[in-house]
Amino acid sequence: MKIPKIIHQINTLGIQSSTKNELQAMSALKCNNIDWEYRFYDEQQIFLFLFGNDKQRYMDAYYSINPVYGAARADYFRYLIIREFGGAYFDVKSYTTISLNKIIQPDDELVIFKWQGHPELSYEGYGLHSEIKKGTEHQQWNILSTPNNKYINNVVERVTQHIENYTPEKYGVGMYGVLRTTGPIAYTNAINELNCDDGIRFAGNNAVNHVIYAKRHYRTSKHYSQLYEPIILR
Repeated sequence: MKIPKIIHQINTLGIQSSTKNELQAMSALKCNNIDWEYRFYDEQQIFLFLFGNDKQRYMDAYYSINPVYGAARADYFRYLIIREFGGAYFDVKSYTTISLNKIIQPDDELVIFKWQGHPELSYEGYGLHSEIKKGTEHQQWNILSTPNNKYINNVVERVTQHIENYTPEKYGVGMYGVLRTTGPIAYTNAINELNCDDGIRFAGNNAVNHVIYAKRHYRTSKHYSQLYEPIILR
């Protein structure tokens, strides 16, 4: 298998802030992948990675993200760790129902799932953005990739540029600001702009492939879709 057997998950607020549903999803992910190394990152682990790897540009970019936008910080950091180590990234509210060993093929370098194609038509309206220049959203709540992958390299570069050049007028605030600056719109366009599908397996709908996104989860803190502050602080 070309993709390293490492699972990455992030919660910038720490594991203690995870909801019951998130903890259950994390447990299921680990139980179904017992032969995979598991790595969890909070703000302390993120700092150690950025500082220890002498990545000043990326450290500056990461810490310029307004901390109230934990989703944007998690977006950016997932790209950095997948580029560095490869493996499988999953949001803390997602999991697999079978082993990744059965989902990932031996020659896979980057596996991309989409919302459309669920047998029960769930999520059919997800991932449809006019700002995506080709097709629909590539899911980035799950990323299965080799290290130093050319597509992920381009995602890191483009998202870093978005952060460095951010203005509320250009990228917006709240949910769509995050989607444009660091999230799936930015991710999808960065992959598509290479105009080459070599090394990508478009695997169809995530649920058909036993990769599950838990729609319902609750936190006591305000969701980023309700925020009106700038995403990047200068």
